[in-house]
Amino acid sequence: MHSLRVLRRLVVIDVTGQLIYRGAFVIYMLSMVVGPAVALLVWQAAAANGAALPVSMEYLVSYFVLLGVVNMLVSSWLAYWLAEMIRLGTLSIWLVRPASTFHNLIANNISEKLIKAVVLVPLIGALGWIFREDLRLPAAPATWALFAVSVLLAATITFAVDVLLGSLAFWFDDIGGFFRLRFLAGTVLSGQLVPLALFPEWMSGFIAVQPFRFMLSFPLELLLGGLSGSEVALGLALQAGYTVAAVG
Repeated sequence: MHSLRVLRRLVVIDVTGQLIYRGAFVIYMLSMVVGPAVALLVWQAAAANGAALPVSMEYLVSYFVLLGVVNMLVSSWLAYWLAEMIRLGTLSIWLVRPASTFHNLIANNISEKLIKAVVLVPLIGALGWIFREDLRLPAAPATWALFAVSVLLAATITFAVDVLLGSLAFWFDDIGGFFRLRFLAGTVLSGQLVPLALFPEWMSGFIAVQPFRFMLSFPLELLLGGLSGSEVALGLALQAGYTVAAVG
């Protein structure tokens, strides 16, 4: 209960501070919608010109419409910030406070997502209305419940990996190379640029079990219904395993 009270207070403080940059949040959220919208238009043009795709246009539209909001919910951005706290010595402030530095990091993550959601949800709604003819969302409550659990696990993995990267500053003066490598691999292998269902068949085994899938793509796959029961069970087991490993 003490941790929850501390976390609630830190979130309130962070939200107040983040509101100073509300214009920047609007621009950033626009970029998270424009990218998927452009990609969707490209795939629609490819399908209209006879390209044989392994998934339906309804799948692609639903995937790219929801991509921005899911990406926002699971994202983390604290690696550079934590590394800077370590390099400059400001992390020591939290070592003498009656709360863990993790409370501070988690509160910052939650507060930014709250503000981003206010801006992003209307933009996603507008994008969904534009492509409403091909947009398909599940009606089963169980599917949405599994999706919520998967999003929470994906966000936890991403947060823990960011803490690991930021903590490398205890041993390295500059973690920029590590961060860029993780960003590049994550952008490609998480399904942020291209849905993993469109990758070549010979890569399917690796794509199905690699960790970046469970940091973004898997929650979308659950929601869009492209998985069998055994694939859902295996995916959730792998995602839970990656969560335990990253947090541990």
